[in-house]
Amino acid sequence: MEKQFFTRLWVVLLSLVCAGVFVSCSGEDGLSERERLEKGLIGHWYYVVDTRIYTVSFSGNGTGESACHVYSAGEWDEQAMSLQYTLSGHVLAIKPGDGEAWAGVVGIVGDSMSLVDGDLTAMFTRYDGSEGKIDALKKEIVEGLEEMVPDEGENEEWFDENRVQSVVLRIYSSLRDYEYKQMLLEKIRLTQTDFQGRPAAPITPDNEQVADAWEAAYRVINLSNMLINKLEAGGKGMEEYKCRAYANEAKVLRSLVYYNLSQLWGSVPYVTEQEQDDVLHSPVLSPQELCLELDGVLQSVDILLGGECRVTVETVKAIRGEIALALGDKSGAGHMLGDCQSDFNIAIDWQSAPEMHQIFGERLPNYTSGKTALLLQEISLADVEDTSALLDSWKCNKMYWGYWLMLKRTGQARAVCGCEEYELLMPIPQKELDLMPSMTQNPGYD
Repeated sequence: MEKQFFTRLWVVLLSLVCAGVFVSCSGEDGLSERERLEKGLIGHWYYVVDTRIYTVSFSGNGTGESACHVYSAGEWDEQAMSLQYTLSGHVLAIKPGDGEAWAGVVGIVGDSMSLVDGDLTAMFTRYDGSEGKIDALKKEIVEGLEEMVPDEGENEEWFDENRVQSVVLRIYSSLRDYEYKQMLLEKIRLTQTDFQGRPAAPITPDNEQVADAWEAAYRVINLSNMLINKLEAGGKGMEEYKCRAYANEAKVLRSLVYYNLSQLWGSVPYVTEQEQDDVLHSPVLSPQELCLELDGVLQSVDILLGGECRVTVETVKAIRGEIALALGDKSGAGHMLGDCQSDFNIAIDWQSAPEMHQIFGERLPNYTSGKTALLLQEISLADVEDTSALLDSWKCNKMYWGYWLMLKRTGQARAVCGCEEYELLMPIPQKELDLMPSMTQNPGYD
């Protein structure tokens, strides 16, 4: 974990409390309200969100410690740092040892500590500071994730529709995580800074953000493959059309990730089996080969259940339209997009994706009417001189997802960010190359 994480931690949690409702402290005879708050603050607190456990400890001398435990790719990572704090009335000001200071309103009731900003509330729980409690929380998180991905040996009862829906929602959650990490890479390539405007480390095969984005992409793919393969093997207890619809939904989400992988990294492993080890035996397809394969898969999608913030048949048309653009087929793209009515957004809730919520709000447009209009504008470009208006349109519409790929398609990426030709592709993570001899590093990163 990079050191900047803890600045983000306090940005997420303490910036939530710049204004809000104070929750009264539990009463103790002989103590003023301020004294009760000061006394109640001292101790150990934890806050769990998605696959992260935040802990903070306050001593009585204005110092403390904070830590974050993150579960990713089957492992727990931890980073800790010291802090200093002051309490003025109900305003708690905290200065992490290696980050920016933040201040906000704090309230304590019994063993709960609230940090509030309007209708957004972060609730910490007091604990004894033991590793045993943190280990128990870690176990709960891991077991919860394992429930989402049944073992191969489980019987047909797994195909209860509620369980299938849980896996589908997990795929969307993983897609949200991937999109954030891809956009962070693109932001670094475009500006050499992260989303907080801080200078970012160079993009290399050993860069942590590169590995994180790659792993997040294949996490979506592996979950999708698992669901597709199980449903296509015969989902007992579920109606046939629902099995097909859920499998189709996973195929669309998998195709969306694969398309972005092909444009961001170039040639990548095309995995369609559910076991992660199968990536070692999967073909490595070029961007053109993969786009043609994906278009064929998407053509076969004939039914989807739809719903708010879920893909529909119109979303399929939009994705196929962008794939056609990537293949240089403007006529085919126009045919797909001309009457497209897609309205697909990635839902973002602050509890499970606080960083994304702070940056992008409650929804990240993927394939909406606004995106369709931008793709149609791209189709209509007569020459390079017209691209300035297109770039302005993307910025005016605040379209973040797909901006870098548009710059590459229109030949404007190097002019906008000043990168070298080879930097139009990201480096393959070195540890992936070590696992797959069939893959080669993208030129310029050797």
